[in-house]
Amino acid sequence: MYNNIKILDCTLRDGGYANEWFFGEKNIKTILQNLISSNADIIECGFLKSIIYTPNKTLFSCIEDLKHQLPPNSTNKKFTLMINFGEVDIDDISDCKDPNIALRIVFKKAEITDALEYCHKLKKKGYEIFINPMHTNSYSNEALKSLAYEVNKITPSVLTITDTTGSMSENETLNICEILNKNLSPDISLCFHSHNNLQLSFANALAIIKACKDRNLIIDSTVFGMGRGAGNLCTELIMQYLNDNFNKNYNILPILKIIDTQISPIYPQKPWGYSIPYFLSAINHCHPNYAKILAEKNDLPLDTIDMILKKIPEENKSIFDKELINKIYSDNSLIKYS
Repeated sequence: MYNNIKILDCTLRDGGYANEWFFGEKNIKTILQNLISSNADIIECGFLKSIIYTPNKTLFSCIEDLKHQLPPNSTNKKFTLMINFGEVDIDDISDCKDPNIALRIVFKKAEITDALEYCHKLKKKGYEIFINPMHTNSYSNEALKSLAYEVNKITPSVLTITDTTGSMSENETLNICEILNKNLSPDISLCFHSHNNLQLSFANALAIIKACKDRNLIIDSTVFGMGRGAGNLCTELIMQYLNDNFNKNYNILPILKIIDTQISPIYPQKPWGYSIPYFLSAINHCHPNYAKILAEKNDLPLDTIDMILKKIPEENKSIFDKELINKIYSDNSLIKYS
């Protein structure tokens, strides 16, 4: 017996790393409409940021910006916006007026205490809260237990297992799932957000689905795997799997329409998917932006990219530091040409 499994499509948010969130207003509305028609359970519409809003991007300055983009038939659908902790002042967020819009808070391990307090304040404003600790597989078993204990105090709707570097194995996925399952309040759903650097997003999603029989589960995905670098779990693949194996009723045709009309024109200009530099970033447990910046330096053979990634200090691997990687690259060039 499996509890409820839901799909959270985050094409307009995580997919936006591929095109700097510039989908165009008409395309945004069409994607939202087709995701609703696909029966996606939850739709993540973009980031909430302290910015000047443009309707052509899925970066929103307030909740009202998002509401203007939502189709008329969206009243029974759950939508989310993500906040990078530290980017939006709590006082700039109005009290919740629409229970169908939830907020997802993502934060680094060093920010956990302040970030959870921020989540608590947002919940007091009336928002449904999803808590997203980055690089969850960098937490020790004891740290995961402590995380669950602190999260239980807030009682959010969801706690997310986040594979920030796309490096999680099935054993890591199952271990994190087991610890959180044992220590998290039963009314808090688990969510799984993966990146496909090792081409394991689908396999790890299936593993966690089979392991979470007694807890509500949410799986993050994007249409055609759209996302930064190696991309993400494909919405169309996980929807079809759940249709075939769990009697779900996701409608794949609207997803294919998104691929045909909105995603396919982007892909040739801003491609994502498997590549050796992103594979190397994953096996070295590094933030994918390190691989991106090294791959853009056309003078680097793959073994040198691997060597440079190995030189990144452990404490800097999961948090991208552009100055650091450029310094390591420059030091390597000096050695190379000396």
